[in-house]
Amino acid sequence: MIPDAAQVKGEYASGNRRRVLWATCFVVLAAVLFLVTLGFGVYKISVIDAIGVFFDHLSGDISDPRSDEYVWNTRVPRAIGALIAGAGLSIAGVIMQNDFKNPLAEPYTMGISSGAFLGATLGIILNISVVPFVPVSSQVVANAYVFSLIPVALIAAVSKFRKLTPMSMILTGIAVMFLFSSITQILMVTAPSESLADAYSWRVGSLDRIRWDVVPPMLVSTVFFSAVLYMFAKRLNVMYVGDRSVRTLGENPMFIRIVTMVLASLLTAGIVSYTGTIGFIGLVGPHVARIFVGSNNRYLIPASAAFGAAFILLADTIAKVSGINGLPVGVISSMIGGPLFMWILIRQRRNVWA
Repeated sequence: MIPDAAQVKGEYASGNRRRVLWATCFVVLAAVLFLVTLGFGVYKISVIDAIGVFFDHLSGDISDPRSDEYVWNTRVPRAIGALIAGAGLSIAGVIMQNDFKNPLAEPYTMGISSGAFLGATLGIILNISVVPFVPVSSQVVANAYVFSLIPVALIAAVSKFRKLTPMSMILTGIAVMFLFSSITQILMVTAPSESLADAYSWRVGSLDRIRWDVVPPMLVSTVFFSAVLYMFAKRLNVMYVGDRSVRTLGENPMFIRIVTMVLASLLTAGIVSYTGTIGFIGLVGPHVARIFVGSNNRYLIPASAAFGAAFILLADTIAKVSGINGLPVGVISSMIGGPLFMWILIRQRRNVWA
């Protein structure tokens, strides 16, 4: 029996409501974890008291100046940085997986992380700034941002003269990643112990450096590029049918792929240049969100952003209470993300990409 138009329309609307509901649940989860993480760290204060200090500061009624100073100037910007990083990296992961139709693609696939790490290492170990007239305090961030864009710029330039398939783009990114990584390893072998420790902390990804002065540029960059990428949601949906079918629909698949890849790279660069390489967020976030909301990018992009934000907040909360002085969040995110991703690969339905 063929369903009538009303039935199909009703099922479609019901499916959309379910997707919105799941995305909303992820947003609520991220908001709850944002408040919970304020109660964890070196400074001893309960979760309830930390939440109270947070809302007291918002209302202007500061009853405990010491707690207010620590919570508001250390934990709040760190938590906001976690929200921004998780959301941005997850959105970039959605775009990369969509562009290359590869479930293993992520923001770092194109060599962005290795480029950023090389730039940061030049600043940390050799005290070199590739951007002139940048203050010493910002040269590591500036180096990381510039070098993170080199692999994508190389791929975009090559695609102007030679047709590249999605697989050849990935392989080019991997080649650049190994080249940059080898140069970085040479620099680290010859580095003094103090610089080596700083470089290692940057490599594994950490939110320790996030303060209020860092939040505005991270937030503006992430919101802007995320909004622009969301405007490509319908075009990205069309990319699922393959390049040949996309052309018959009047779209240029290579143009869509290059533009969204560059935008996703700029989005990622604006995050990793401050946090370092936080692993698995851009890989796990889109996969988990896709299980609940499907592959329609109109819902997948915001759902992935919300889940990624919640995921990194959870990882950072665990990181802050691990060991004597805590651990870098990248270590915890990889420890959680690795087994979670293996479980997803085992349980994930094949038609989830349809």
